[in-house]
Amino acid sequence: MIKWLKVLHLGGLILLIIGCYVLFSSQLSQQASGMLIIASLIGLGLIMMAPFPVALVIEWAQKQDQISSAAKHSVKENQDD
Repeated sequence: MIKWLKVLHLGGLILLIIGCYVLFSSQLSQQASGMLIIASLIGLGLIMMAPFPVALVIEWAQKQDQISSAAKHSVKENQDD
């Protein structure tokens, strides 16, 4: 699942860069339709990038929980001996 989110994140980053490039390098932003295109590119890029950091935090929290429970189990075994 993380691999798909990485691809989605990369696609969102590309859309964001394209939107910024069009904004700063052309006169398209002076027209209403151009503003809509630029806003759509940047907005979709940011939306596509959003799930990846959340998934990384959830994965990190699960690993921390596993490490914590393994450490508690190890301490308990040492106390029993």
